[in-house]
Amino acid sequence: MRVATVTIYNSGTIGMSNLQSMQTRLQNQLSSGRKLLSPSDDPIASSRALKVTETNALVTQYSTNSTSADSALRVSESTMNQLTTLIQNVQQLAINAGNPTQIATDKAALENELQGRYQELLALANQTDGNGLYLFSGYQGNTKPFTETAFGQVTYNGDDGQRLIQISSSRNLPVSEPGSDVFQRVKNGNGTFVTAYNPTNTGSGIVSPGEVVDPTKWKTAAGNVQDYKIEFNVTVDPADSTKTITHYDIIDNRATLPGTATPNPNFNFSMIDSYDYSGGPRPVVAGVNSYPRNYVPGGDIQFKQLAGETTPRIANWDFGVKTSVSGTPKTGDQFTLQASQNVDMFSTFAAFSSALKNYNTDTTGNGQADFQNQLNTVVSNLANALSNVLTRQSYQGSRMNEIDSVKATNDDLNLQYSKTLSGLQDLDYTKAISDFSQNQTLLQAAQQSFAAVQGLSLFKYI
Repeated sequence: MRVATVTIYNSGTIGMSNLQSMQTRLQNQLSSGRKLLSPSDDPIASSRALKVTETNALVTQYSTNSTSADSALRVSESTMNQLTTLIQNVQQLAINAGNPTQIATDKAALENELQGRYQELLALANQTDGNGLYLFSGYQGNTKPFTETAFGQVTYNGDDGQRLIQISSSRNLPVSEPGSDVFQRVKNGNGTFVTAYNPTNTGSGIVSPGEVVDPTKWKTAAGNVQDYKIEFNVTVDPADSTKTITHYDIIDNRATLPGTATPNPNFNFSMIDSYDYSGGPRPVVAGVNSYPRNYVPGGDIQFKQLAGETTPRIANWDFGVKTSVSGTPKTGDQFTLQASQNVDMFSTFAAFSSALKNYNTDTTGNGQADFQNQLNTVVSNLANALSNVLTRQSYQGSRMNEIDSVKATNDDLNLQYSKTLSGLQDLDYTKAISDFSQNQTLLQAAQQSFAAVQGLSLFKYI
C-alpha cells in the first residue's frame, strides 16, 4: 500500500498538534490548580460546581447577615440592660418614699432625682444603634419613636413591626423592638386586675394590689364584668358607744356589658345581698350597720359568695380574685377593682412625681393614706414594667442564641461546600504532573519521529 507524502505530513502534524494542545492544557491546569478550565472539560461537574458556588455564596452572605444581626441585638441588649437598671433605681426611690419618717422636703429631694430618671428614660426610648437607626421605632428606623407633649405624656411615632435580617434560607430574625411593646403596653395592677382608691376618701384605708386565686374564674365566670367597687360604712357599736363597727359591700360598677353598649343588668347592685343602689343609699337604722360584710383590717375581701350569704345577685358567684384593705376607712370611702389595662412607663413616672409633689398638701388627716395608695399603684406598675422589659430581654437572648447556632451551622455548610467544590474543581497534582511528563515524552517522540519520516522522501536520492 502506498502512503502519500501529504498523508504522512498531515498525520504527523495532527498528532503533534494534539499532543501540544494536551501539553498546554496540562500546563494551564498545573499553573491554575484547577482541573476544570472550561465547562466543556466536564459539563456535569461544571454544572454542579456552579450550583455549589452559588449556594456557598448565599451561605457566606447569611453568615455576614448573622454578624450584623448579632451586632444590632447586642446594642439593643445593652440599652435594655440600662433600662432595667433605671427601673430598679426608681423602684428604690419608691421604697425610700414609702418611709413614714420622711417629711415633705425629703419627698421633694426624691422628686428632683426622679426628674433626672425620667429624662434618662426618654433618652433610652429614643436610643439609636451604630448605624443611626432608632432601636424602638419598629420598621421605621429613621423615625424618632417618642415625642413628649408634656411631662409624662408622650406620643409614639413608630409602628408595631420589627426590622428583620435573613440569617438562613428559612429564617428572618427580628433585630428591633417596637417601642409600644417595651414602653407602653405594660399591664397595671397585678397584671390581671388593678385596685385603686377613691381620691375623695376621708379615711386612712390602704388597698392592696390583690391576688388572683383562680385565673379561669376571673376570665370566664358568668356575670363577671371585671369592674367593681368596695364601699365602706361605719356605725357606732351599740354595745359600746366609744367604739365603731365597720362593714363593706361589693357593688357592680359597670354600666354596660363588656365590649357592648348593652346595659348591664347588675349595674349598681350589691353582689352580696342584691341591694339596688340606683334607688339611693341603704336606709339608716339606728345602731345597725346594714352593709352585708364585716370589715377586718388586712383581712381578705373575697369576690365570691361566702357561707351564710343567702341573697346574692348571682347565685354561687365566684370571680376567682381577692384583695384586702388595711387602716381605718370611713363611711362612703370606696376602692375599685377593675381588669388590668395598659399603662406606659412615662405616665407611671409622672404619677410617682405627682404623689411626691402633692405629699402633705392634704389637711384632713388622711394625707399619708392617700400618698401610700398612690405609691402602691406606682410600685405595682414599676414591677410590671420591669417584668415586661425582662421578658423582652429574654426574647433578645433567645435570638442571640439562635444566631450562634445558625452561624455554627453556616460555618459547617461552608466547609462542606468547599470540600465539594474542591472535589469538583481542584487538580490532582500527582496525576497531573505524571500526565504532563508522559505527554511531554510522547510529544518529544512524535517530533523526533516526524523529523525522521521527513527524510524518507525519494527526492533526496534523485
